Parts: sequence; C-alpha cells; structure tokens
Amino acid sequence: MPQELLERPPGASFFMILSYQQEDILFELKAMAEKRFSKILYESVLLPKWTPDETERELAYPGRWTKVLSFKQRIHREELVEKKKECLEFQMLLQKKDPSVLLIPGYVTSHNIVIAKSKDDFHRIYLFQGVYGETVYHFSRGQLVVPNTTQSYFREREVSYFFNTLRESYEFNKFKS
Repeated sequence: MPQELLERPPGASFFMILSYQQEDILFELKAMAEKRFSKILYESVLLPKWTPDETERELAYPGRWTKVLSFKQRIHREELVEKKKECLEFQMLLQKKDPSVLLIPGYVTSHNIVIAKSKDDFHRIYLFQGVYGETVYHFSRGQLVVPNTTQSYFREREVSYFFNTLRESYEFNKFKS
C-alpha cells in the first residue's frame, strides 16, 4: 500500500492590494516593495475603490484608488504571515503621509487566491502570530469561483478579471525558474 507523503507545494505568486488617496504614495510603496520583496511583475490598472469588510471598518478609511502589485519572486504559502507583518510595517510608515493607506498581501496558486487579514471571522483560518488566511477565489475545472463568504470587492468585474489573469500567468509560468 502506498505511503502518504507530506510535500511542500510549489511557490505561490505574491501580490499586494494597495488602497490609497495620494498619488505619490504609489511610487513610494513601489520603491520600498521592490527593495524588500522583488521586482514588480504586474501592476493592475486602477481598480474599483476598496470596500472594507465588517472586520476592517474601524481600521480602514480607504482612499479613492486601489491597485494590485504582483511580484516576480515566488513565496512559500507559510510566508504569508511574514508578508502581512512587512505590509503592516509599510502601512504604518505610509499612513504618516496618507492616513487612507491600506495594504493587503496575498498569494495566487493553481487552486486558489488567498489574502491575509488581521481580524478573525467565521470563514478565515488562523495561521499564526495574529494573521488569518482568507480564500477569496478558488478554481474549479479552470474556472474562477467566488465563494459566498467573499467580500463584495472581489465580485467586481475588473477585480475578478485581474485576478483571473494573474492566475493564468501563474499557471503559464509555474515551472519556469
């Protein structure tokens, strides 16, 4: 009888959602993020304004612009906790100039798109060090599926289109170094 093996999955594609008000914040974040993480591989067009969910309402006053930055370097899924902590560090620095700054890290895999949150909710899984993972999309037979628990922001046509395209790029480049 074959033995069950524990294997580390391939690296995931790391991204960051940025909500902001002042245009120069985007350029400052891009410079900081490329130094810390890696080269930016994809940058979304301006997406619909970030809509905080119930757990964020007291913490977030979203700016009028939202973009997603995707990075070249792959991450292991367990690194999402560290990426959330680094994004909070960037967020605190940038909020001195623009109080509306909100950074939400996540990753793309063949099967799902997961974001990191700092508040518990019934559909989130606790990772560790105060960070929760939330699946905002999953893929079934190659099609993007939006779970019922996903906040309305991820149901916006432009947002789901960008993330579906990001996942297609991940699939195309999955085994390239």
